[in-house]
Amino acid sequence: MAAELSPLSLEEKVVSDAISAQKAAVSCIKQHRHEDFLLEHSRPFVDAVRDFKRHPDQSKEAMDLYQQSLLIHYDILTSLTKTVNALDCAFLEWQQTPITLDVMYRLDPDFRDAIEEFVRTIDESDDIIGIEATRVHNGFYGIISSKDFAALPGSTFNVLAQIIARTPIDKKYKQAILAAKSWGLNGIYVFGDRYTRVLQRCRNVQTAIEEEKRYLKWIWTEPSKVMLKLMGTLGHSSYDRFKYFELYEKKFTPYIEAAHDAGVHVANIVMLPTHVGDIGHHIGPSYYHICRDDMCMAIMESVSQTVYDTLERALAMGKIKSPFDVASFATGASASAMAEILEWDGFTADMFQDLFQKRFKNYVMTHPFDRPMVGELHINDWLDFVTRGERINAPKPRGLGGKVSGVPIDLSAVRFNSKLNNPQWYTYPYTGITVRSTALLRFVDQPCLLAPEPPSIVGMVNATVLNPDVPMAPVQMCKNCATNRFLPAKCDYCMSPGLNSVL
Repeated sequence: MAAELSPLSLEEKVVSDAISAQKAAVSCIKQHRHEDFLLEHSRPFVDAVRDFKRHPDQSKEAMDLYQQSLLIHYDILTSLTKTVNALDCAFLEWQQTPITLDVMYRLDPDFRDAIEEFVRTIDESDDIIGIEATRVHNGFYGIISSKDFAALPGSTFNVLAQIIARTPIDKKYKQAILAAKSWGLNGIYVFGDRYTRVLQRCRNVQTAIEEEKRYLKWIWTEPSKVMLKLMGTLGHSSYDRFKYFELYEKKFTPYIEAAHDAGVHVANIVMLPTHVGDIGHHIGPSYYHICRDDMCMAIMESVSQTVYDTLERALAMGKIKSPFDVASFATGASASAMAEILEWDGFTADMFQDLFQKRFKNYVMTHPFDRPMVGELHINDWLDFVTRGERINAPKPRGLGGKVSGVPIDLSAVRFNSKLNNPQWYTYPYTGITVRSTALLRFVDQPCLLAPEPPSIVGMVNATVLNPDVPMAPVQMCKNCATNRFLPAKCDYCMSPGLNSVL
């Protein structure tokens, strides 16, 4: 329970939680990957989160926003169904923020008033919406991360940040709106989708802009209603979604009220509850299918082990000073391991950069109206990881000499993995020169557990719970995106490094 206090130091606790979360997810997949997915399979992960304890300096009310949200989410799902299909996995982590927003609108009338002002500004922002929707539709920015937590060019977040810059509301509500679309996940709608679909139907740009505005306004005025509508439109069928929303709001509202009363920043309240994706999404049909391939499972295990080893080494060296350091070391270690696998087969990150950028341009022309605007999301992430990993692994001064923040990365788990060392088991002997890398490419469309998300979420949650009155999102940072190596002018359109200037 969140009320229990951890006897460990903050740094030890966060590392322990991060490793236990990733281990639970990977072990569930390995154990059940040849079976049909059942929600019950994810119980070890749920138990791992249930066992998370607080450091004495952390807020119980803020911790509950994450921990209790996940536990309630699991309990409701398992009361409604035994499984979810592969399509419906996409909806599981997008339901909590809309419900939380609706509750907060009732608790804080000033927040609701701020939303109304924001919506009026959206209605007056044809210039922003028209230009950005046209650019996204035409592929102006190249590969984009439409759902990124940072205000990257072409992202929904970037468009909202531009509109927020001209919205006359209190700073904390600006932060809350952007947080709900940053690390928070307010609805599954992706900017530009309606514009493109309407443009296909009527060939009228102004009509397409009006429809895009209607959706952007709708997801803020009636968050739960629009999410329920989109789930139905997109074919959700695994469980009674209306019952889920009803039960989640009933069971989770007391924790929202407690956090509000305790002074947790509104941006944190609307952001923390949504991080439930391991249940049915990471531990779910898609990863089961990917990891039925033994080489893919070997990659998952060896990359994860590299993360565990690096986190433990960083802790022993006294290099972890804050919860965010845990996410930094975990993602750096994973990136290093992924780049090591590509290098083993003679590939470089830029080879895939070139391939995917060319593929993107051709895909825009071959699917001008029916491509999903979210489609390139994970390709963008994957490219970021292997490019960062290559930079980490490269010797100095060209790279970081195999270190993250001064901590050497031990790649033994990758280099001595029996399956990675015997690609001939999976192809014709003596020609197994791409088996490892092509298996790694199976994760291009879903690299979440290689990212690795569980340790990153643990780090972010613990940092927020340590400082509940300080908004942890939206995030102002340069991601040093891989795609800017191919299109360096893309940086001219990025709002992320200067995001605080619009608040």
